[in-house]
Amino acid sequence: MKKFHCIVVAIDFSPSSRNALCEAARLAAYEESALTVVHVVEQELANAIGQSLKLDVAGVIAHVHKSLEHFIAQSGAGAMPIASEVRIGNPFVSLVLSCQKHKADLLVMGSRGSQHGIGQVGAVAAQCVRKAPAEVLIVKEDFTGPHRHVIACVDLSETSAKAVQFARRIAEQDGSRLDCLFVDQSTLRLSADYGGYLPPLPTLDTAKAIDAWQKELDAFLEPLLRNSTVREKRNIVMERMGIRDAIMEHIQETQASLVVLGTRGKTDLRTLITGTTAEKVLQHAPCSILAVKPDGFEYHVA
Repeated sequence: MKKFHCIVVAIDFSPSSRNALCEAARLAAYEESALTVVHVVEQELANAIGQSLKLDVAGVIAHVHKSLEHFIAQSGAGAMPIASEVRIGNPFVSLVLSCQKHKADLLVMGSRGSQHGIGQVGAVAAQCVRKAPAEVLIVKEDFTGPHRHVIACVDLSETSAKAVQFARRIAEQDGSRLDCLFVDQSTLRLSADYGGYLPPLPTLDTAKAIDAWQKELDAFLEPLLRNSTVREKRNIVMERMGIRDAIMEHIQETQASLVVLGTRGKTDLRTLITGTTAEKVLQHAPCSILAVKPDGFEYHVA
């Protein structure tokens, strides 16, 4: 089962980031993971603070650090040890550097900053999902744990196997239900009418196709969920034309509070290209999202 050894939390003093800190502390307490809170001050703002208060760079950092410590103390994150740091620079670059410094395997962020509307995912959060050198948990602004229902999205890839393991770990901690969801598009796509531009295709037996996928899904998940203490788990095959629509439908049906899904990678480029499904789920899901990176993924800031 996957574990979180070091968790970094991005804080911008918004209510959403307060929820992110509480969720990160909750996850860290389960395995006594190291927990570090990071706040990034953009250069222009740091200059303004320095000029206004007549402080040098070290003075600005110390001044903001006091506010960060107060935020942590008032967050309700509990009594576990929490390290903190203030960085000056580009928020995304600074968070990447912080993840690298602490060798973080999880970056936790609120779904939106103070400048974003309800339901919107901030630009920095979206960029971190694509490129940060860690798994990224985006916590919705109205979430308070524990999770009651977790969905792991499965496409039978190695990355989705990691997603299942992380979903299992959280479901076991929270005593939540776990659904492992596979979406079969093949039969619908082959039977679609492309306006006469394709020759007639043979009639497909949908029931047999779904049964075959169910057996393959069960075999894929068996070693990943063996000896699991999840109180209720289901392996589900849905037949839909659109994967995102199927995931969204299942979220609504189950009222799940967390979706765990893998992202696609190109190891030769050592960079990440997030699949359109992950992007759309990130922007539209009414619940928290844990985006899992391919093994060996790296990102180097310029």
